[in-house]
Amino acid sequence: MTPLNNQKQLLGIILMVLAVFLFPLKDAIAKMTGGYYSAIVIMWAQMVFASLFYVPIITIKYGPGILLPRKLFLQILRAILVITGMCMFYWAISLVPLAEATAISFVAPLVITAVSPFMLGEKIGLRRWLAVVAGFIGVLIVLRPEFSGDRLGYMIAFGAGLSIGFFYLFNRLLADAAPPIANLTYSAIIGTILLTPLIFSVWVPPRPEDTLLIIGFVTFAAMGQTCLFSAFIYGEASILAPIVFSQIVGATLFGYLFFGDFPDAVSIAGIAIVIASGIYIAIKETRQ
Repeated sequence: MTPLNNQKQLLGIILMVLAVFLFPLKDAIAKMTGGYYSAIVIMWAQMVFASLFYVPIITIKYGPGILLPRKLFLQILRAILVITGMCMFYWAISLVPLAEATAISFVAPLVITAVSPFMLGEKIGLRRWLAVVAGFIGVLIVLRPEFSGDRLGYMIAFGAGLSIGFFYLFNRLLADAAPPIANLTYSAIIGTILLTPLIFSVWVPPRPEDTLLIIGFVTFAAMGQTCLFSAFIYGEASILAPIVFSQIVGATLFGYLFFGDFPDAVSIAGIAIVIASGIYIAIKETRQ
């Protein structure tokens, strides 16, 4: 690898690390509102801001025609999956600790592996199947009956992971439909359109004391998405994909700093199993 490629690879890694710490910081800010705002409102704000941010970029880069997506029906289904998954995640973190909700939502890569033979026709070897089984065992350990907190929140986080997993599958199905940043923009635009009619039934007036939280949320959300997208421009997926799982470190850190939450020993064991299985799958997937 040439020095220039080494520099690009390092830049990609730095951008990915920034992304996986910006995302839990954004989630921690959402949790700091104490459930005052509906998960639908939080997701709608994120989609609106993302649309305003990315539409000018793809229009300038690819021309106005890029705003008319191919395979519209699949694009709509994909947007429904991501807004459902993220809304459920924001709902979950209002009920349970941030680190544990994040860990449970990491079933997404396991879902991809488990379902891809049926939806994508991919062949899955025994080792990857064992990694899927191990990952779900890890989730069950985190979901043990005596776990503290609102049990409903953990089930909602699990549902969020399932939905996001299917969203990733649709990303593969639509990979050739448009450039990655355009596909990202389509989800934001369609999500905004789908969520807007629901806003009126759950809208509450923003509290003045939340002004800085709201600004911080949309800012860190936009920065995280931009870092994530840019990371894959400069770095190799086989190196970057496993770094995603370090998001649990940020979630644990911010959960402890802001809310005093820290997983107990059994929860840490379950989280470690989920992360290890996810990293193994990520490495196998990207090497293919």
